[in-house]
Parts: sequence; structure tokens; C-alpha cells
Amino acid sequence: MVIEVSSQEWFQKIAHLLELVALVAVGLLGLALIVQLGMELLAVVKLALAPVSDPGFYDFLNEVTSFFIIFEFIVMVIEALRNHGHISITMLMGLGLTALLRHLLAASNSNGIETMVEVGAIVLLTVGLAIYRRFVHDPDENFEKRI
Repeated sequence: MVIEVSSQEWFQKIAHLLELVALVAVGLLGLALIVQLGMELLAVVKLALAPVSDPGFYDFLNEVTSFFIIFEFIVMVIEALRNHGHISITMLMGLGLTALLRHLLAASNSNGIETMVEVGAIVLLTVGLAIYRRFVHDPDENFEKRI
């Protein structure tokens, strides 16, 4: 019986160490994302100050949407650090919506079927998010209240 208790304590120590390593890795990811966000912000400012042209507008739109996706990743890392690694499904669905909208706006040479599939995916994610928030969502999970 003494052997089980000591091995259980040993497993608890290893689990705590692995949790600490995971939290440090997420923190380092957050720092890397902050650096990337600063670089994207500089690119957005440079493109905003450049003369307006048709290709330049798409570059600007691409940089702005990239900025928001990186910003959402940073918020997701903050949320994971606050909740010991747990991430809200609404955060992930919002990230998917942003990525799909970015691709829809930035892809100017896609055909009609691809565009309709992307629009359908956006509608499905939006409806799924609305259903989740209406019927399943836990009010304590709302990260907007804590930020």
C-alpha cells in the first residue's frame, strides 16, 4: 500500500510538471504572437499610408484580416492561460468565422462553387454559434465579461 501512495505522489508531481511546461509553452506562444501582431500592425500602417490601387487594396485587406486573426489567437492564448488550458468553443468558432471571412474577402480569383461553399460554411458556423449561445452556452464561460 505504501508503494501505491508514493507512486501516486510521483505521478502527481509529473502531472504538475507537465502542466507547468504546457503553461510556459502557451505563454511563449503568446509572446511570439504579440511580436507577430506588432509586425502586422506595421504592415497595415505602411499599406494605409501608401497610394490607393486595386492590388494595394487587396493587400491592405489581407493585412487587416491577418491582424485580426492574430489578435484572436492572442485572446485565445490569454483565455487558455486564465482557464488552465481550457478554451471556449465560442472562441474557436469565432476564429473559424474570421478565417473563412478572410479567405472569402482575399480570394479574388476563386470560382463560384468555391465561393458558395465558403458562404455556406460561414452560414453554418454562424447558425451553429447562435444555437450554441442560445441553448447550450454556460454564462460563466463568457470571456467578454472578464476582459
